[in-house]
Amino acid sequence: MVVNVSLAVSFKCLECGKEYPLTEFVYSCRACSSKGMFRGSLDIEYDLEEAKSRLSKETLENRKTPFWKYKELLPIADESHIVTLGEGNTQLIKADKLGSSIGASNLFLKNETRNPTWSFKDRVFTVLVSKAVEYGYKTIGLASTGNAAAAASAYAAKAGIDCYIFVSETTSTAKITQMLMHQAKVVKIKGGLTEAGSVSTEACKQFNWFHVTTGKSMQPFSTEGPKTLAYEIAEQLNWEIPDNIIVPVGGGDTFGGIWKGFKDLKEIGLTNKLPRMVLAEAEGAPLITKAFREKKQYYQVPPIEPHTIAAGIKVGIITGPWPLIALNESHGLAETVSDDEIVEAEKLMAVKEALFSEPASAAPVAVLKKLLDNGKIGRDESNVCIITGSGLKDIDPLEKYLEAPPMIKPDIRALKALLEQQKQ
Repeated sequence: MVVNVSLAVSFKCLECGKEYPLTEFVYSCRACSSKGMFRGSLDIEYDLEEAKSRLSKETLENRKTPFWKYKELLPIADESHIVTLGEGNTQLIKADKLGSSIGASNLFLKNETRNPTWSFKDRVFTVLVSKAVEYGYKTIGLASTGNAAAAASAYAAKAGIDCYIFVSETTSTAKITQMLMHQAKVVKIKGGLTEAGSVSTEACKQFNWFHVTTGKSMQPFSTEGPKTLAYEIAEQLNWEIPDNIIVPVGGGDTFGGIWKGFKDLKEIGLTNKLPRMVLAEAEGAPLITKAFREKKQYYQVPPIEPHTIAAGIKVGIITGPWPLIALNESHGLAETVSDDEIVEAEKLMAVKEALFSEPASAAPVAVLKKLLDNGKIGRDESNVCIITGSGLKDIDPLEKYLEAPPMIKPDIRALKALLEQQKQ
């Protein structure tokens, strides 16, 4: 007899509140999705009253599996369907040197570069691929050019199911190589990620593949993995909740998921405080910040052509209400930073904390510095920046910001001359 370990009970529409049973998969609310693109996003509802009786601080602290220790609050009913690569339980670094350099007295970095494919997307895809297996799918499909594609291909390989990835024509060879090494079936689409996404969506419909392009309006389970960041941060801080959680945001799934996780903890009674959520965007992709400041609905902000070196947050359309819900409920802050500010923060992390992140991951540090300087965050407040991925994921944009190393003759006199020159 299979014991249902999950306390997930239904899909629930974020717009109208209509619920759907989890036994039959639906991508979006059938009523609200007819209102327009990205409408009718679904969330996963849990029996949090039952969670109060099952979960305690001691119970969680004594469990050994780092990510799936939170199984009651994740949507996989049968543990035999779980596909894991040992994701989660990443470092929470007390970043005193970095904090001192930007004027933050209590700064932590949640280092997601330590996940199996070197990014936070492993939290997403251990859930999505496990759910695909539980629903009986043999193939997953998605559009992506970076972290999501790497994670999807790795977890699909572990599960023994097929993975089709649709990428834009400009996707780098390095990124495609990682996908191909896991034997993903990669298809280049003329155009950008929007064009790749439309092909991916239609292919999944036509061929009955499980669509795992991350975006709550397209895949309701995509926000469940990121919740565990909140759970881990709380445990790692001995159940003390920080004042601010600063997150780099493209579509906003992780941002909203982390907020949901902190709300879970408070509802269950494991914590008694909620953090303020701080959203970090690039100046060249500022739409959620714009919507929040102008008090607009996500569908009232027209798409743009995004421009930023930070590929992970290079998004020119708001795909649902999830990040705005988190901002409004947490009385949060939204801020943008330039590419120069992002790279400066990336360099600071590398020098002060020996942490090499991708440009998107440096945006929270740059935003925190900006908000400290303008007084919107107090210098004594506690802050956690989410560092989403490794710098090795996105090296090419940094070339113009770094000096090429000097070349000398194989002669100690040449080295001495160089050292003298560098002193000047």
